[in-house]
Amino acid sequence: MAKKVVKDLSSSTLQVILNQLFGLLIFYLTSRYLQKASYGELNWSIAVVSVALTLLTLGLDLIIVKRIAAGADIARVGGVHVLHTLIGGSIFIAVLLTAKALVPDFFRTHYLLVGVGISLVITFLSSPFKQIANGKEAFIYFAIMSVTGNIVKGTMLAVCALIGVFSAKTVVGIFIFASTAELVAGVFLVFAKLNTNVKPYWNRRLYKALLLESMPQLGVMIFDSALARVDWIILGLVSGATITADYSFAYKIFEISRLPMLVIAPIILPKFVRYLSHQQSLANSKENELKLLLRFETIICVLIPIAFNIAWTPVMSTLSAGKYGAADAPIYLVLSFSVPLHYYTNFLWTMAFAQRQLKLTFYITAFVSLLNITLNLILIPRYNAMGAACAFTASTVVQFILYKLFVNQQKLAVPIIPLVVCMVLAIVASGLANAISGNFVVGSFIAILAYLALIFLCRLFNRKDLARLKLLLAK
Repeated sequence: MAKKVVKDLSSSTLQVILNQLFGLLIFYLTSRYLQKASYGELNWSIAVVSVALTLLTLGLDLIIVKRIAAGADIARVGGVHVLHTLIGGSIFIAVLLTAKALVPDFFRTHYLLVGVGISLVITFLSSPFKQIANGKEAFIYFAIMSVTGNIVKGTMLAVCALIGVFSAKTVVGIFIFASTAELVAGVFLVFAKLNTNVKPYWNRRLYKALLLESMPQLGVMIFDSALARVDWIILGLVSGATITADYSFAYKIFEISRLPMLVIAPIILPKFVRYLSHQQSLANSKENELKLLLRFETIICVLIPIAFNIAWTPVMSTLSAGKYGAADAPIYLVLSFSVPLHYYTNFLWTMAFAQRQLKLTFYITAFVSLLNITLNLILIPRYNAMGAACAFTASTVVQFILYKLFVNQQKLAVPIIPLVVCMVLAIVASGLANAISGNFVVGSFIAILAYLALIFLCRLFNRKDLARLKLLLAK
């Protein structure tokens, strides 16, 4: 049993690392070797199709995993999911091609939309096979399915860059090929390795039951997808591909800035579920553990934004061959204020989930998504990419406030003073580094050292905390 746990954790960790590494490679190559307008158009097309296909899942993915993990008949449940993705993907492509015939001028402007649509629909078709592997706890096979597409994309794009045949249409062609490889890998692993014969299957009662079970999740997904990509979509329609490229470049780096949260989130969720699900009150030892985790998150959440804000212009200009740099620095600066708020919001969301406050999470997500859309519609026509960044950050602030106000904190009070202190110390450390050194490498080093020193001087963290944290994470 212990060996299996270690094996599963290793598979999950490897999957995250490989996906992040190859995702970074794809981001670097496309932003460097595509013209700004093409890069912006690519990201706009991905945003539009991703939102549409997220809605077409109807929230079934998690329900399928849950049913299979509970011992449901994989051939029936998985078969219904396969049929659902086939029908949904076919309808989406049909609508896309019909729209192209009816409004050709729109598709001449957004010339990558159909190709990106085909690529992501093929990825959409591979979803049932991933959920089957996940539900059967075959995490090694799930990891292989999950990383195949990014590995193929990154490798082929690197080859194209080396031989000098990099273009937007070539990138889309590679995306289609990579999605096909991911689908083939999924089919092969489920049929050959998991010995599961899954074919399209129709059962009206089963499908209706799955949909009814997925409805609460669907609501959250609808508004989550709107919150995540509506700014890209509106920018592409209102401001054009070049400005979308500037914003999406800064936003990608913003997503990288939240990477530690992706590592920590799977660690804290099980602890919350264990500690908060059943107990009427929280033991002091458990409360101290969770508060220690929160303080640790609070401290590390600003480290990456500190370095990026100081080093932005020279580093990004060099990496992108001069396409991005000083003009995008203010956009990232505004977005970076959302990073620590996302950590706290994720902490509060985890508490709400563990305490089954699911309706609350839906209402907050719905309200913040509508607010984000409204702010984008107001600010983007006036301020373009900076308007989108301000809309996103303002929505993040409101989301954090709502979670802080309404999540049940009777068992565990979540203080905001450490968050405020860490953000202030990060600003002070950055200002100190800029005053001392004009070199971005030295400046980043000074800023991070000064920040950590101030953390210890303010007694937000000490050696005993570090020792306790190591023991806690090992549990």
